[in-house]
Amino acid sequence: MQPEAIIGRDRPARALRDHVERTVISHGGLVLVAGEAGIGKSTLVADAAAHAARAGAMVLTGACWDGPGAPGLWPWVQVVRALRRTAPPETWTACAEAAGPLLPVVLGEPGAIAEHNTFAVFDAGTTLLVTAARQQPVVVVIEDLHWADPASLRLLEFTARHTWFERLLVIGTYRDDEMDAPVAPTTLTLTGLDPAGVAALISRTTGSVPPDELVVEIHRRTGGNPFFVEQTARLWQGGGALTEVPAGVGAVLRHRLARLPDAVVDLLGTAALLGHEFAAPLLAAAACVPAPQVATLLGQAVTARLVVQLDADRYRFAHDIVRETLTVPDAAQRHAAVVRAITTGAAQADDLSATERARHAYLGAAALPTGEAVDHVLLAARDAAARLVPEEAAGHRRRALELLGDDPPRRAAVLLDLAAELVLAGQDVEGRRMVDEAVTIGRALGDPGLLARIALDVQSLGIEGPWVEAIQEAHRRVVGTVAAPAAMAGAAGPLDGAAQQLSVRAARRARDANDDPALAHSLMSRIGAIWGLGTAAERVAITDELAAVAARTADPGLELEALSWRIGALVELGDPGYLAAHRTFTAKAERSGLARFRHEAAGSEAMVATLTGRFDDARAAVDTIVDHGDRPGIGGAETLQVLRWAVALLQGRFDEVDALLEGMQAAGQRGVELMRATSAVQRGDADHARRHLAEVIASGTEHLRWVAPLWLRFQAQAAALTGDPQLCATARAALVPFADQWALTATLVVDGPVGHWIAVLDAALGRWDDAVAGFTAAHGTAERMRARPWSVLARHGLAGALRSRAAPGDVERAEAFDATAERDAAGIGMQIVTAAAERDTFRRDGSVWTLTFAGRTVRLPDAKGLRDLHVLLGVPGTPVPAVRLLDPAGGAVAIAVGSSGGDPVLDAAALAAYRRRLTELDAALDAETQPARADALDRERQALLDELQAATGLGGRPRRLGDSAERARKAVTNRIRDALRRIGELHPELAAHLRATVSTGTTCVYTPPHPRSWRR
Repeated sequence: MQPEAIIGRDRPARALRDHVERTVISHGGLVLVAGEAGIGKSTLVADAAAHAARAGAMVLTGACWDGPGAPGLWPWVQVVRALRRTAPPETWTACAEAAGPLLPVVLGEPGAIAEHNTFAVFDAGTTLLVTAARQQPVVVVIEDLHWADPASLRLLEFTARHTWFERLLVIGTYRDDEMDAPVAPTTLTLTGLDPAGVAALISRTTGSVPPDELVVEIHRRTGGNPFFVEQTARLWQGGGALTEVPAGVGAVLRHRLARLPDAVVDLLGTAALLGHEFAAPLLAAAACVPAPQVATLLGQAVTARLVVQLDADRYRFAHDIVRETLTVPDAAQRHAAVVRAITTGAAQADDLSATERARHAYLGAAALPTGEAVDHVLLAARDAAARLVPEEAAGHRRRALELLGDDPPRRAAVLLDLAAELVLAGQDVEGRRMVDEAVTIGRALGDPGLLARIALDVQSLGIEGPWVEAIQEAHRRVVGTVAAPAAMAGAAGPLDGAAQQLSVRAARRARDANDDPALAHSLMSRIGAIWGLGTAAERVAITDELAAVAARTADPGLELEALSWRIGALVELGDPGYLAAHRTFTAKAERSGLARFRHEAAGSEAMVATLTGRFDDARAAVDTIVDHGDRPGIGGAETLQVLRWAVALLQGRFDEVDALLEGMQAAGQRGVELMRATSAVQRGDADHARRHLAEVIASGTEHLRWVAPLWLRFQAQAAALTGDPQLCATARAALVPFADQWALTATLVVDGPVGHWIAVLDAALGRWDDAVAGFTAAHGTAERMRARPWSVLARHGLAGALRSRAAPGDVERAEAFDATAERDAAGIGMQIVTAAAERDTFRRDGSVWTLTFAGRTVRLPDAKGLRDLHVLLGVPGTPVPAVRLLDPAGGAVAIAVGSSGGDPVLDAAALAAYRRRLTELDAALDAETQPARADALDRERQALLDELQAATGLGGRPRRLGDSAERARKAVTNRIRDALRRIGELHPELAAHLRATVSTGTTCVYTPPHPRSWRR
């Protein structure tokens, strides 16, 4: 029996059996069997599969399909399903556990759609098979690889590379005249049988020895193709003449089909439209034939070896050439019947994917109402968009445009959706052309609702075009006024203002008309138009209404949209409910299997994990974004870098921050300069902060709403670091309207409570009571939000404010807050507090000086010598006159006093000039109404009086300049020596450094051996 099964294939059959035997006792591999259609590939691998089964291996099979609508990884889905049917329960349980959460994807369950090129899916499928192979040798047979999708071929290669040492053998077949040879360690290429093989096959088929002339003729006509040989021999045996056998197998199969009852052929014609494999219930519903009769008719097809029964309800064609040969004269009617079977509930909707339903609707459009066919095609477009396949979505929308009849409003809507797909796919030119056509339709119809839809879509797409007049017309018809170009502009784009107004009116019109699709569109447009600080409460209300629309329309995608937007809005409001919203969204996104929302769920997890201080989880979530692939219009790599930067910055890993910024700069990523400046100010680089702040202010740059929160954060930190009162006041005024909210950049990067940055500015301005209150509030909201990093930062800031205020009990409270902040920072791997504390510091907070050097910090009460040192450390290498240190308020006058030898301090002319200036100052003080200016005049007046007093001695005699300089030298020297003594008692290392680097005398100077940056 075995020799008959492998006529003319002794060598390849033996080779395959050897691979099977090696797999059973040692390890498997990958073997490909190549050849043209009907050459005997299936027979050869069937022999190997039978041999494997006899040897104790588990045999799993799958086949590829060339028809449209096949889901990705389809042959592998069949293999895994076969494993579920075949394996013992305990083995399947172990396999399912090994596959983990991606089991529904590798099983191809409805809704469990995933990207075909991801490592995670490949790993899950391979791990599942390896688990089975460790219980029992496994032989996987996949036929017709020439029809495989690219992902299936990559998984074939992936499995072969990663299972070489497992008892897992994969055998694949493909037509070598229809595809290039895949990479495989062993490929068996089959050619036609020789005359002896043809004779043996005819003999086996007919049961009689054929004459030599017949063998020669059949071999000539068939080229030795075993399938053709067998079919031709059967026709000959049935009385058919050899001249009736065509050169191609199609005619052979048509003759064979003609011998079957018409009802069987007709049913197979409908089955051919369903694909290589089909479900009997769907076939019965589509053909309008009772299920028992379908079973009977298919039984005849099985007997004729045209169809193979897989299980109780599923069948497949024995060879796809059979399906290709069937002629279906009324194909459109039958495709329409398939659609009606699904829409009426006569068959299970899960039997066909959205793509397959769209194919049947498109091909059967002539027999369906136009609107119904378009509905199915557009549903497939939305499904493809949710799976992040914009090219496929665009293809569906083009077919919808082809089917649309005289329905201009709907045509305009489809054009706008197609424009969006094209723009996201980077095809802006064609996208603009679609918008042009939609605008033309809208203006011709003059429909306010359609015009508003066009205007909102143009704004959201962000592509340029000559549409201002159309938008103004929409504004006039919908809002009731003509919007000037200036009124239409906004921070997010040139049509931002118009979009905000139009979205409100469009939503109102949709509600009045009970038009849920239009309402959903206008509400989503409204979110995009208003997103930014101060609008979170309205956005939460919008997501509530969107959820209601999703429930009414049974639209899971819209529900996920609403949930996704809700998370960020709740964060901005400081509402702890964001955690529950996040958990709900990620669970539903994972269950949906839709790539778009799984991508967004990974981003949401990265944001929430960073916010709550789970930095390792945040990095893992960031990595999955790249695994999910790029979202159209949003590069996964770009998102990855921004989120990684946010994590590293919050942790204080500045080396990592620098590396990320360099990579982003090299890639030309947007917003790098602002991120670089924010990183610099975070590490205390006042020069960089001041420079970037000045550049932005001078250029008048207006940041887009998506990055405005990061700009406000940077502005506050930079102003506080520089200590400039005017910059601090400006930054504070920009933040105050949002004091009770949280800042969120680009929907993913949390910039903390706005109140925290207001408190930072209050501390910089010396408003200690306000700073204490602000940091206390920031700490409270951070605790409520479970935002541990921001709780650490708030406590650190609060400790500094308390220490500077120095009210009774403040210092003790400050020490307690510092201790808990540093403890919690260490617990979550947050180094920023420690890094800031360890920097060289010589800073006064009120009446207390904080001195840090060599990693140790001490605090001293205020003293003049410490102030002198503070001045010198701020200008390393620059001599400072002692008279300037002695009398900082005297300014240039004091310096002049100490630099003129032994002459009189002031001669008669100078004394007269001083008195005239004093008279002028008295008059100016009497007239001045501005407190700040009056204070400056008063300081100048006091300085002149001090100098007049210093210029005269007892009895009014002139004082010599040399006296003042000497007195300043002695006084400053003594003050600095006293300060160094006091420092040495608490911090000997710092005192030693200062004694070695600070010189005193008529001029004093700080000259460190190497440049040092002091926090002052």
